[in-house]
Amino acid sequence: MRIALSAHAQEGTLAVFSADAFEQPSTKAAVSFLDAFGKEAPVVVVVTGDEESAVKSFRNLPRVAVSTPEDLEVTAVVWARSLLVSETALPIVQARATNATRGGEAS
Repeated sequence: MRIALSAHAQEGTLAVFSADAFEQPSTKAAVSFLDAFGKEAPVVVVVTGDEESAVKSFRNLPRVAVSTPEDLEVTAVVWARSLLVSETALPIVQARATNATRGGEAS
């Protein structure tokens, strides 16, 4: 997991965003957000379960997969051309990557 995340960071295809920007679910706002992000699809968006408006905003877009940090798999990170991680999800993703490196889990 750590290597895949590092690759996205080095290539500039990893971004952290505030899910608070999605106060209400809006697919139109998610499309505008991705257009402004300007990176290639497919995109994996990682948000916590509490960030429901962001989940609903991104989940129906083509070539976009939404995941929680707990469900994020290495294959999804490798598959994605771009990765968006919410500020709230980032520490959880980082902890999982660190845990995996130390042998704490298989991902």
